[in-house]
Amino acid sequence: MVRSYQRKTDRSNLSEDIIEKAVKDVILNNKSIREAAKHYNLTKSMLHKRVNIAKSQCKELNSERNAEEIDVKTTKVIGRNKYRCHQVFADEEEQLLSEYFLMSSKIHYGLTFLQARALAFQYAEKLGKAMPSSWNVNECAGIDWMQSFMKRHPRLSLRKPENTSLSRATSFNKKNVGEFFDNLYAVMEKFKFKPERILNFDETGITTVLQSPKVIAQTGKKQVGQAVSGERGELVSFCGIISATGNSIPPVFIFPRVKYKDYFLCDAPTGSLGLATKSGWMTKELFPTVLQHIKEHTRSDIDNPILLLIDNHKSHISIEAITYAKENGIVLLSFPPHCSHRLQPLDVAVYGAFKGACRVSFNDWLLNHPGKTVSIYNIPSLAAKAYYKSFTPTNILSGFKKTGIFPLNRLAFGEDDFFCSYITDHEYPGCNTTETEDCTVINEDLQENELQDEDHTEPLQPTTPESVRPYPKAVFKKKKNL
Repeated sequence: MVRSYQRKTDRSNLSEDIIEKAVKDVILNNKSIREAAKHYNLTKSMLHKRVNIAKSQCKELNSERNAEEIDVKTTKVIGRNKYRCHQVFADEEEQLLSEYFLMSSKIHYGLTFLQARALAFQYAEKLGKAMPSSWNVNECAGIDWMQSFMKRHPRLSLRKPENTSLSRATSFNKKNVGEFFDNLYAVMEKFKFKPERILNFDETGITTVLQSPKVIAQTGKKQVGQAVSGERGELVSFCGIISATGNSIPPVFIFPRVKYKDYFLCDAPTGSLGLATKSGWMTKELFPTVLQHIKEHTRSDIDNPILLLIDNHKSHISIEAITYAKENGIVLLSFPPHCSHRLQPLDVAVYGAFKGACRVSFNDWLLNHPGKTVSIYNIPSLAAKAYYKSFTPTNILSGFKKTGIFPLNRLAFGEDDFFCSYITDHEYPGCNTTETEDCTVINEDLQENELQDEDHTEPLQPTTPESVRPYPKAVFKKKKNL
């Protein structure tokens, strides 16, 4: 089979509306097939075939059926034209398959190429479609059919997904985001913060070994190597602080050392703060020092407070940190758990560019110092180059705007953004046992009334891929009465 055949003519691109008009002219107005074909610019043989199919179908369905009810699109299913003689699904059914694949991807449960082929076979089997014998043998659609299907639906493509933890996928839902914006609105209404008084703080890790950037190499070579400092690197925590005006406060570096030395911050961004812990991560003992660093650059006090947006890590919510924030006019507002990847400006628009610039900076240093390795004491100077390139007003303002924090916009996230939490969303999460029983009784009464009503008929729902393979849904666990 020619998989990349380019059609030489456009004879198959016929408008079904025009064909329908021509068939009705022949049947209703007694116009000859020759005249109708010439008038609508169609071939006589094709129009003659369609007219015969329409007439035969009307006789089979109802001999007294009005000719005005002829649906050429329906007759096309019985008598396909020669360009679609081997098509398994109708256009509407293929569209349902395409929408199912897209929806599965949006809820982070996308189908692989083989799973999609198996679903196509099961869907065709349930619809009673005529299919190639190889489909029944392998119990899945053929590779050629699947590739052609994706060509007919250019919105589909085979992508490598990014691993997303179940906590992140399910925690970013309307309820959590709505509660965050309720708190943000309340704080903004109470203190009337200006954009220069709205700040975001977050940590990220920088190791001495980073993924190398893309390099030029030989075409067709399967493996391309690039020198790095070691198999595994040593971590230094980098703490960024930005404001809603597009400015930033000098960052904080936390080194994996017991005691901090001044030479650790050699060539770091001007005004940076250096700290040390045994692990290299933020602790509840160090966070008050970071708050003091922020207070010195913002001159916050009880009469002129600032709003500091942070995640709800345990090191940020210690009693010492909260007490210091209250006494020095720092209003702390935390993001919902596992939602910082969508709600935090630093994660949304700044840290991605910062990490990319760090990879380039580290690779340049290795090229200029062959045979040497990057140590934790080189990180501040290398991170400084990436800091000045990525912590720009454009990136910072974009992060605050995209998350809806400033300008304040509760509608920053649409319905598509919450599809990832579909598997744990329930219509009645607060429904107790008594309410469920009442609902069941009401539904039973309604069903009895419907059965008694002889004239009541419901339209049949079309068979969809979801009826063959339902979308994944978590089982709702009822709370036990203690």
